[in-house]
Amino acid sequence: MINTAFTGAAGLRRPLLHTKKTNKLARQRAALQLLSGAGNGRKRDSLTISNEARRFSRESAVALVDKSANVSREELSYYFANYKNPRAILDGINFSEGISCGYNPAFKDYGVMRFHYNGSRQIIPLYAVPKMSAGALPEIHADNNTLVLDDKSYYAWTAPSGRRYPWAVFNGYVGWASSEAMLAEDKDMNRGENSDRWKMRKAGNILSNLAQGRGLWEELYSRKEVLATCEKVGIKPGFFSIDAGAGKHTYILREDGDVINVDNNITRWNNMNWMEVGYKEGDTFSIYGNEYAIDSSGHIHVSAEDTFTSTEVKYPKRTM
Repeated sequence: MINTAFTGAAGLRRPLLHTKKTNKLARQRAALQLLSGAGNGRKRDSLTISNEARRFSRESAVALVDKSANVSREELSYYFANYKNPRAILDGINFSEGISCGYNPAFKDYGVMRFHYNGSRQIIPLYAVPKMSAGALPEIHADNNTLVLDDKSYYAWTAPSGRRYPWAVFNGYVGWASSEAMLAEDKDMNRGENSDRWKMRKAGNILSNLAQGRGLWEELYSRKEVLATCEKVGIKPGFFSIDAGAGKHTYILREDGDVINVDNNITRWNNMNWMEVGYKEGDTFSIYGNEYAIDSSGHIHVSAEDTFTSTEVKYPKRTM
């Protein structure tokens, strides 16, 4: 063991014990000098610590700062500004774009999460990412075939294994919270097709596509998987709607798991000039239990706000 010392902010010399097995001492001493204002005053890198950051845990700051780090103050600004606000750190990660996770040479032994926040790239050290508990979160569930999830909110998802996981909702994305998914250890869950990870990915993609008004391609999601996911959140065959921060979208779920995009159908029907394809003014369509007559311009006018009582569509007989 080697005994050395550093001078703290109060001017006191304190011992540091370290072994030859690690190269962390140099980084610790440089970090402490930076924190205490010691040294020759020459700029060592682009990272500086604000007066507010000086009140943070010295151990955490030492772990964060590396004398060779090529990290800008701006990249750490969100972390420093929300150092004592775990919820804000979670929200920054889960409700932002461009989230990634992995090794960053600037932090040597420490991985980081990166994300875009208000147009700038931000970094959060992995050891500073709070863990979430799904126990107190509301379960994702529809009422009367209407699934409404608050944007920028957290919910619980119970996997087939019975284990609950925290999910995030953000602008139509519905799925396992990134702050948790990226830190999940392989030893805790495998990646096979029967794993919680795989099942949640499928379910999250299905719900996200529906929440964003996108199609469900059968080569990616079988009807059985779609039906199982819808049933899990309380959606039964028939008309259903979902709103998860990207607007309300309406569908029909068939008994076999087929999903019909009602919004797309309404847009297509309203945009069609029916006289140009052989129908005449006054011809009447029966759509989802309502009747719509062709007007003088050749169009019908179906509204997504209409009350639908049937999933059937009947076309009038053409005269062409």
